[in-house]
Amino acid sequence: MIIPLFKQKTDILHPENLSHLNGFASIWCCLENMFLAVTAEGYASALRIPLGEEGDWARKVLNFPEDYLMPCFIDVGKASANASYVEQKEYSVIERIHKNIW
Repeated sequence: MIIPLFKQKTDILHPENLSHLNGFASIWCCLENMFLAVTAEGYASALRIPLGEEGDWARKVLNFPEDYLMPCFIDVGKASANASYVEQKEYSVIERIHKNIW
């Protein structure tokens, strides 16, 4: 399990300006890269957003400082031999690109 943390100096729900959300935006970019790396190494991963008091529980157990936030839990492991996978939908890039029209 991976517990990502990022330092947040201001109230994330009431930022004074957009720059105060840089840490929050950056952590999600990092997480996406982690998922790509995990997949490239042949592993599977799952993301779960903490609900209710789970964030407080994780802070208590892991003892991370108050000015750090935990956006999610990430599980990493080998997929089961009978795991189901969502089939990637094929589409034409040419049909998706629009120039000067909707």
